[in-house]
Amino acid sequence: MDRLGILLALLLTLVASSMAWAHEGHSEVPTPAAASERPRLESVGSELEIVATANGDVLTIYLDRKATNEPVGGATIEVSGDGIAAAEASEVSPGTYELHKDWISSPGEKALVFFVTADGQSDLLNGVLDIHGPEAENVAEAPTSFWLNPMIWGVAAAAAAIGFFLAFAFRPSRLPADSNADQLSRPAIKAIKHAAEIIVIAAFASAIMLPDARAHEDHAGSPKPAASGDAPRRLPDGDVMVPKPSQRLLEVRTIVAKSAQATSGEQLGGLVISNPSSAGQVQAPMDGQIELAERGISYVGQKVKAGEVLAALAPSMPVYERGALQQLAADVEGKMRIAEQKLNRLNRISGIIAQKEIEDTQVELDALRVQQRALAPKSAERLMLKAPVDGLISVANVRPGQVVSARDTLFEIVDPQKLWVEAIGAAGHATGDVAGAHAIDDEGHRISLKYIGRAPTLRQQTLPLLFEVEGEHDGLNIGMAVKVVVQRNDLRKGVTLPDAAIVRGASGVSQVWIKVAPERFEAALVRTAPLDGENVLVVSGLEDGARVVTRGAELINQIR
Repeated sequence: MDRLGILLALLLTLVASSMAWAHEGHSEVPTPAAASERPRLESVGSELEIVATANGDVLTIYLDRKATNEPVGGATIEVSGDGIAAAEASEVSPGTYELHKDWISSPGEKALVFFVTADGQSDLLNGVLDIHGPEAENVAEAPTSFWLNPMIWGVAAAAAAIGFFLAFAFRPSRLPADSNADQLSRPAIKAIKHAAEIIVIAAFASAIMLPDARAHEDHAGSPKPAASGDAPRRLPDGDVMVPKPSQRLLEVRTIVAKSAQATSGEQLGGLVISNPSSAGQVQAPMDGQIELAERGISYVGQKVKAGEVLAALAPSMPVYERGALQQLAADVEGKMRIAEQKLNRLNRISGIIAQKEIEDTQVELDALRVQQRALAPKSAERLMLKAPVDGLISVANVRPGQVVSARDTLFEIVDPQKLWVEAIGAAGHATGDVAGAHAIDDEGHRISLKYIGRAPTLRQQTLPLLFEVEGEHDGLNIGMAVKVVVQRNDLRKGVTLPDAAIVRGASGVSQVWIKVAPERFEAALVRTAPLDGENVLVVSGLEDGARVVTRGAELINQIR
């Protein structure tokens, strides 16, 4: 292939690469956001707050209580403004009202006044609603054709002119064929021509790639428009925007923070145990084999009473003991026969012998008979295993025919209505100032406890505290781990909040969400202390008057 073919092939390759880059760059152009935020108005009064949004000729009004964020239903809202006749909005759902008027869809800023009457009280709220005009549609420009781009042809013409100039400037002069100068200048002229060709190709390639590279850079670097609309979202400063429809869906509620003196608490780890006076065990008194009782073998969960038979135990005996027992039984049986024969002879001659001899023989015979009964085969005897206390069987380690050893635990009986909780406290803490205690299970249920006392000795450098469960709680099981909140008699100043108001931030630190505007929430880091199992005491990080989210805080915390 000659030099011209190589140049044309390289040129076509550059053109194809340039078009591919241009296509890739245009494919990354972000599409404009389809949704735009609706015009809205916010107004906060002394007791009520309003959020109004416009959509066409419909004005949607959300009426809530300022302190609790609870929707206010059954209210009367009259809307008026400068050049706008007064009109009453109709309620479409609890706390949501709508007004249908033509002026709502006309562009411009509208100063509105809301006269609200709710629960026999009236309030006057106002604000400015900015109705945007019809927005121009964002139509992406069609990419200019490569061959119709003026810049391409301009750069190409400049490159061609430079190449033409170099070709004429360094063209070889016609010299004699045998000239030594011609022989010397040929390599230099050839190198210059190659350099000129490279310059022309490079210039033409730059002309091809420069516009598309710029376009690719511009499209790739252009920021994508931020998502907008009425969806909940986290703002750049970390706050969260939650529109009123989403607040109604999440049932967001707030309370006004107010500092007060409260009884502080301490949270301990606890374990549910059985009441020692209402629990019992049934152990095997000797080696033997389990047999069925009259009503069968008792099972786990069965309710029993004290003295009720749970199972039967047939004692077992080793072979060597059984042989010795048989030998002793045979010896006793022989002595019995001798005593019976002697007693018969004495009775026949009772008139010539002393009565004392006959009585002694009779006593000896009776003793041998008792001994024979004691040596009867043990397989014929069964020991009845009975319940020591009233309650439910929690453990039953028996089966018919099972061979057990002495001191094996066969049954455990507990009373599920009489339970204790053992909490582990730090050594050296005073326990005489316990004002109350509560246990919290895995499902968050609050269980009242009665303080009984503490162990006199430490257990692994900890102090066991004993509490009695007050009332009946079907969800408690022996061995369940619970949280124990012990309240002391000392008072601490802070803000009392429900436990659901405290959430974990991104760094794992406790925080609360504060409502700073009708649709805006701000996170605040706090330090808390246990209180009573259902509430916590915020000792720092929260100011009086802040509207703290008490319901829906966990859902707001997950908005990204």
